[in-house]
Amino acid sequence: MKSPGETALLAITVGLVEFVHGALLFVLLPTLVAERLGWAMGTTGAAISTYFFTEVAAKLVSGWLVDRLGSRRMLLLGFWYYLAAFLALVLSRTTWEVFLSLAAMGAAASPLWPAALTRLSRSAGAQVGEALGQMYSTWFLGAGLGIGVATLLSRTNHPNSLSVFLVPLLGAALLGWLVPGDPTSTEPVRSRPSVGQLLRLVGASLAKLATSLIPQIIAAGVLIPVVVPYLEIVRGLDEHQLLVLMVLCMGTGLLLLAPAGRIGDRFGRRRTYGVGLGVVAVLLIAVPFCHSLWVLALDFIGIGVGYAFVLPAWNSILLRLLPADIRGAGLGIMMTVEGMGGVIGPLVGGLLWQSSHPSAPFYVSGGLLLV
Repeated sequence: MKSPGETALLAITVGLVEFVHGALLFVLLPTLVAERLGWAMGTTGAAISTYFFTEVAAKLVSGWLVDRLGSRRMLLLGFWYYLAAFLALVLSRTTWEVFLSLAAMGAAASPLWPAALTRLSRSAGAQVGEALGQMYSTWFLGAGLGIGVATLLSRTNHPNSLSVFLVPLLGAALLGWLVPGDPTSTEPVRSRPSVGQLLRLVGASLAKLATSLIPQIIAAGVLIPVVVPYLEIVRGLDEHQLLVLMVLCMGTGLLLLAPAGRIGDRFGRRRTYGVGLGVVAVLLIAVPFCHSLWVLALDFIGIGVGYAFVLPAWNSILLRLLPADIRGAGLGIMMTVEGMGGVIGPLVGGLLWQSSHPSAPFYVSGGLLLV
């Protein structure tokens, strides 16, 4: 059984990267970097899509490498490579340099979740939903704090605002050395499936989830480049109100992820997933109609509650469909398909903002989740 200390270490190290990940994609790129280089919203969406495209493409290989090189080695490689790529972003002065740095960061991020989830799932047993809920609690905490800190720093326009985020990345890279080595198996080594067999196994699993997978992956990416600008520009929120709103949404999800995962383990993961996704869809469509701040806050709290049920249930379903000996490669392929939403979604969101109305991305995102 995996020790609680090891699980916490995995959660903290990946959570530190998610701290920077959330800050970068939701705040730093749409505000500091975009303003410094004079980007339109469409260019910002393309920059975010570049990050996700390389992450998605690299997951096809990185998940396969997790099974062959070990999760610890791939975690360390990802942490240090991400740190170097972010340093390159800090030093970038032109649009093409930023795009290259983002591409490198996406590739560096690709092995982190396949490696962490593979290691966790091998010992979670029937309580995988609760364990995933605990892991995603740290993800929510890291991403939420990153968005909050970045929002405050973006208001200062200090030239070193980006450099601050090198500190948590260095912390993750150093803490990564404390992750124990991968356990050696005493069982006879079995022949691994060929690439064709692997694709067929994962393809069969994806086919069972296709009706919910495709709309979900696009809907998730649509709002990434527009949420913070919408709340600041259209709704007129200041940095303190925006921070409170994000903390309420992320904090609610943080508190409920582990209990929601436990409920999914007990009452059925598909059932809790369907209910949670429906709640999120309706509340996203309702965002433009929340005219007062307190109604908007309640709406964001509801979104946090819905996602608390969606995330552990969805990932539990994915893990249960994958054989244990190819779980790293399978997760890489699964996350590649999921990550296509990060490539397509931000482009759609940025173009909807420019060509239609700032509220349009919320209608499209919620509508896709209801499909």
